[in-house]
Amino acid sequence: MSQFIQRKPSELSRKERSQVKALFERYYPTVNDEYINDRLSSVYGFNIVLLKSHGIVLGASYYKMDRLKTPFQQKKIPVVQFGQVLKNEYYEDGVIWRTGHWYAQRNISYYYCIKPTVGLSMISSPKVFEHFTRLFKNHCPNLGPMESGNSISIADFLQNIYGKRGVKLRFRTKHCLALLNYEPIDITDKWERYYKSKNESINTFFIENEIIKRKGDRIFDNNVALIACGYRNPWSFMARKGVQIQI
Repeated sequence: MSQFIQRKPSELSRKERSQVKALFERYYPTVNDEYINDRLSSVYGFNIVLLKSHGIVLGASYYKMDRLKTPFQQKKIPVVQFGQVLKNEYYEDGVIWRTGHWYAQRNISYYYCIKPTVGLSMISSPKVFEHFTRLFKNHCPNLGPMESGNSISIADFLQNIYGKRGVKLRFRTKHCLALLNYEPIDITDKWERYYKSKNESINTFFIENEIIKRKGDRIFDNNVALIACGYRNPWSFMARKGVQIQI
């Protein structure tokens, strides 16, 4: 029977740390030990949720939850940062939805689905972004101030959060990119199953912005990510619509 465990990365047991490190090496074969050790520290304040069965880590997801003032409401609301998601190659089921549901119930509320929430994630996979837009119908690209009258801009909001983490940002007219610190990864064999979105306009967006790069007959995860910023609020008409607003 599988179980969920939430820890700070530095609280992982030696066996858990070894298994999570192996997952990082599977997903990021070009990175050095410094990158992996950085993700196995608690310096950024993330929690790691492990999905385990019989002592084996089936999946690991990083999350960070704060209550902050945002561009969407005057009062402080939950802001969830979605970090890396790693899965054991022998585990077929989804990880992020199972761990995410468990994490939200534990850290926001059992009734988190009816709470106003902001979600943030650095995304390099068109398929993952497609899933993000289903969870947060109001999302970036093209996300701007809502009707709340809050003076915080989206750009300042993202800079405050990611700047503190030392992430290098590049603002475009309608969206924001993060410049990552690993070499491009050949994902040709993984493109169809793990990266490609069913929505071709999303695939086009990621290719045009060189988040995904084609070189000859090869496809690369190009060490750039889209900063996805979403807002959901079941009590707000604007937040329920699939609206994309100018940044």
